[in-house]
Amino acid sequence: MSTNNAPSNSPATSKRRPALIIAMLPLGAILGFLGGLLIVIIVGLIARSVFSAERPGTDAWQLLGLLPGLGALIGAVVAPILYSRSGGSRR
Repeated sequence: MSTNNAPSNSPATSKRRPALIIAMLPLGAILGFLGGLLIVIIVGLIARSVFSAERPGTDAWQLLGLLPGLGALIGAVVAPILYSRSGGSRR
């Protein structure tokens, strides 16, 4: 019988460490927050140049105010999932 089919214990075949997946939470939250903030800035600049609005409605401010927090929440959820599916950092 051949022993070539025996599982190897090399680090490349080991599972991803949970600490790295947990570390992706704050990174995803920060990137999501910055993405939401960037959307707010872009939408604000476009709305200001197109509509020349000095006083936007209350609903518009509330919606724009939610985007950075919503982006941070989505980023904190999506980043670890994408990291674990991508295989992490393979060497």
